[in-house]
Amino acid sequence: MVRGLDYYMRTTFEVVHGALGAQNSVLGGGRYDGLAESLGSKVHSPGIGFSIGEDRLVMSVEEAHKPAPLGLFIAPLGEAALRHACVMARDYRRAGFSVELVEAKLKRAMELANKLGARFTLIVGENEMTAGRYALKDMSTGEQWELTKDEISAQLAAALN
Repeated sequence: MVRGLDYYMRTTFEVVHGALGAQNSVLGGGRYDGLAESLGSKVHSPGIGFSIGEDRLVMSVEEAHKPAPLGLFIAPLGEAALRHACVMARDYRRAGFSVELVEAKLKRAMELANKLGARFTLIVGENEMTAGRYALKDMSTGEQWELTKDEISAQLAAALN
């Protein structure tokens, strides 16, 4: 029971989240005896109320539902490469890998891959399509290989599963 100005508040419920630190209350409510009178009412009217810490609620939901890390970022270079990369993205997604595909200049694509936390970046251009070998870069080590589609699948499976 907390003594306020001229009323008593009794906490009825409180929802806390352990990952929020010292200020871990997300939701709480209670009964307020004498609140109406302290606000000028002549009639005794006990009240109830609750509050939600919206920012804390959002943080706790985000904590509970973190997205899976991005496995493969595909950077197509040009229109033909974009169409080809879309088919590759579909195939890798069907194989169970998380894939993002963004058409941008190579420097911007690599920046996006880093920002999204991609483990690998696949570069698809006209030269790669002609040769049937694609540049796959491990974003954590900086190592890069020239691989076929099947070799890429094997590399992803070995590293991401």
